Amino acid sequence: MSTPKALLKQLEARDGHVSAWTGEDCPELVPQHRQGGMGGRRGKHRLSNVVWLESSLNGLIESDPEFQAEAVRRGIKVSGFEEPSLVPIVHAVHGRCLLADDGTVHTGLEVF
Repeated sequence: MSTPKALLKQLEARDGHVSAWTGEDCPELVPQHRQGGMGGRRGKHRLSNVVWLESSLNGLIESDPEFQAEAVRRGIKVSGFEEPSLVPIVHAVHGRCLLADDGTVHTGLEVF
C-alpha cells in the first residue's frame, strides 16, 4: 500500500520537500516510514512516522547494516516496538526533535 496523498500533503507542509537526512531538496525524494516492516502495520500512515529521504539513501538504509545503524541512531528508523512520536529524530530541517501526528514539531531537545 502506498503512502496516502493526504499524508504526503501534510508531510510537505511540515518539512517542505527536503530530506530529513541531508537537508537536500531533490526530485528523487520518497516518503520513508520510520517504523517500517512489511505489510499493513496499524498506525503506519501517521505523520510522526514519515519523513522524506532520497531514494538512493533509502535503498542504502534498507540494504547496508552500517547505514541502517546510523538511521536508527538518528531516529530515522524506529523499532516496531517503539512509538514514533516519542522517539527523538535528528532531522535536517528541524534539528533534534519529536514529530507529532498533528504536524507539530517539538524542538529544543538536547543534542545527543
